[in-house]
Amino acid sequence: MLKNIKYTLILPQTQLKQRLDQALKQYFTNHSRSCIKKWILNECILLNGNIIKKPKKKYQEVKS
Repeated sequence: MLKNIKYTLILPQTQLKQRLDQALKQYFTNHSRSCIKKWILNECILLNGNIIKKPKKKYQEVKS
């Protein structure tokens, strides 16, 4: 049985313009980048409420 697990991360400004898969790897140290890539490709990652479909996507600062 698969479990749905939800994490909420606030990435620091020092990681702005970094690839999302690389930034997430720093927080999910027990998982490989290829595993994180699969999460992204399977549309399991939301960034600012939007599904991210490309692991190489660089994220930007949220503008209020």
